[in-house]
Amino acid sequence: MPNKNILTFNAKVVESEQDYYSPVAVLPITGQAISVTYAFISRVDPWSSDINPDQPLQTQAYLKSVFKNIFVLKKVTTNDISPVIPRVDWTANTVYTYYSDTIDMFTEDQAGILNINFYARNSYDQVFKCLWNNNGAPSTVMPFFQPGTYGSNYIFQDADGYKWKYIYTVNAGLKRTFMDNNWMPVPVGQNTPGPVLNINGVETGAWAGDIEVINVTNGGSGYSNTVPVTVTITGDGTGAAGYVKIGANGSIADIVVTNAGTNYSYASVSITSASGSGATAIVPISPIGGHGFDPVSEFGCNHIMYTCQFSGSDLNGTIPTDVEYRQIGLLINPTGKDTYPYPANNSIYAAYTQLQVAPGFGAYVSDELIFQGPSLEQATFVGTVLNFNTSTNIINVINITGTPTLSTSIFGNSSSTTRTLLSSNPPTILLPSGYLAYIENRSAVQRSPDGIEQLKFVLGY
Repeated sequence: MPNKNILTFNAKVVESEQDYYSPVAVLPITGQAISVTYAFISRVDPWSSDINPDQPLQTQAYLKSVFKNIFVLKKVTTNDISPVIPRVDWTANTVYTYYSDTIDMFTEDQAGILNINFYARNSYDQVFKCLWNNNGAPSTVMPFFQPGTYGSNYIFQDADGYKWKYIYTVNAGLKRTFMDNNWMPVPVGQNTPGPVLNINGVETGAWAGDIEVINVTNGGSGYSNTVPVTVTITGDGTGAAGYVKIGANGSIADIVVTNAGTNYSYASVSITSASGSGATAIVPISPIGGHGFDPVSEFGCNHIMYTCQFSGSDLNGTIPTDVEYRQIGLLINPTGKDTYPYPANNSIYAAYTQLQVAPGFGAYVSDELIFQGPSLEQATFVGTVLNFNTSTNIINVINITGTPTLSTSIFGNSSSTTRTLLSSNPPTILLPSGYLAYIENRSAVQRSPDGIEQLKFVLGY
């Protein structure tokens, strides 16, 4: 009989959290890096169609070509990374799915995006989780709490019958860096069950789970405010309690939770009265620790956003800005000459070779091939010009094949420029080294005159 298994969504959550906590890891005493991530900019050569860049590959030949075309790497710090979830803005007259502990809330489409909208961000950057949708009615009232006044158990409820649990407010700084049209940052909770504080600093006491809402699925009939109605919660936890609100037509309009209880993994509810009958309700049990305890796992976060800002002042302004680039990515644990065999640890590295040539006529141009030898086909050295400084007569070169020979002419294949090589200064970063974790091919991007570009990478698991 074959075994049956499932890799749970929490495996993806853990991967996301591990990335969040360890973009840079060092030994506690020496400070020596043992894990580090760099963002890189690469490739000045045009694609066969610059409007439609080539698809990145994972062949060894392709990965080596990426290494050879990198010209700058910048360290990703803890402040440059955040877990993100798909951005869902509250929209009037939308039916949101309510949370249930008995259905899989994390089914995905082919792009890896959650199929179920069970949370929403309001116009004040407050993020709420839908705990009830009034039996599938559209939401017409935007959930909102005045800061500091979060109602009973942080639950917003208004005329449309929806019950929204306040989870967190998007931090203004994180919003500037990590929120865009598709993604929004989510805070990492404690994920330690027990009577501890949730992400909002409120003691939950939920342990395995609590009951924060009781949702009426059928209001029944014949109930009266003059005849007692008993709500009985049966389960493996303790303490949960609530009372009914009876509508004008004698049906039960709602059940208000007065005590969420603790340590529930399952429960059911019964409604009894001498006057009415037919009312039914459900009692969804919260995740471990209670709603809002660990937003990353509650929202099924399986994406991490990395950001990295390059500036014209990097490395004292030596990183070229007069170039186009077509490839960006993330590299984990490259090695530097000064840290070998351990991972590199500088904040930024130039990855090009500097060739000092003699003064002369003509100028090498970006993207062109330069070579030494009788011809390009018989060259002993070939490289791609990143840029050429006509004042200093320095060629910055990437994608090198062979070893340059001093006191020998270097020819420009497109510009027909010829200069004598005086010195060669290779980079201090040792490439190829490390693991190419992410590669993105783009249409040509001209670096801005001030060299400021903010790169964003969203990695999904």
